[in-house]
Amino acid sequence: MAESDQLTLAPEQKDLEQKIEAVLFMSSRSMSLYDLEKATGADAASIKIAIKNLQNTYAQRGSWIEFVRMEKSFLMRLKPDHTDAVSSFVQETELSKRALRVLAIVAQRDGILQSKISKVLGAIVYDAVPELVQKGYIHTEIKGHSKMLKLTQKFRNYFGEIPLGGNAKQEASEAAVPAAEANPSNTENQNQENQQ
Repeated sequence: MAESDQLTLAPEQKDLEQKIEAVLFMSSRSMSLYDLEKATGADAASIKIAIKNLQNTYAQRGSWIEFVRMEKSFLMRLKPDHTDAVSSFVQETELSKRALRVLAIVAQRDGILQSKISKVLGAIVYDAVPELVQKGYIHTEIKGHSKMLKLTQKFRNYFGEIPLGGNAKQEASEAAVPAAEANPSNTENQNQENQQ
């Protein structure tokens, strides 16, 4: 292989390493070789080389983070020797799919009535809100026959400030709310069922 070929391959290999590092960092689970192939578009042999390079780089730095192969998958984790040092900073973020859907709407329109969200998403809101309150991402205030849902400081600390307004998802959810308001009987029935 010519020296010029090595120069053109090096950036590609570095890019692959950065992609794998990002995928494993953001993943909440271990990733199979197949998952990494799908995520990066690279072949299995290149992925294995990239992971080996990442393992060496992190080891040389004396990092508390390591890349580990577990059976047929890979993950990026804190070395077990150091978990006690950081355990007080770890936040539980695992949320159900329904809670994430509700939280997305609350984040878009901080200070929204639970009844408006139920018109868009249906009865899932009644299971999701207690979960979000229990995990500290929202708080509720009684507002008439409904609850006002607002973001907490914990949400802001974890996710950062979310700019309100001006995007397609919010406009779509706002369009869905007035359409649902045209048929208030569904919400009244759901509210009555939940109060019983």
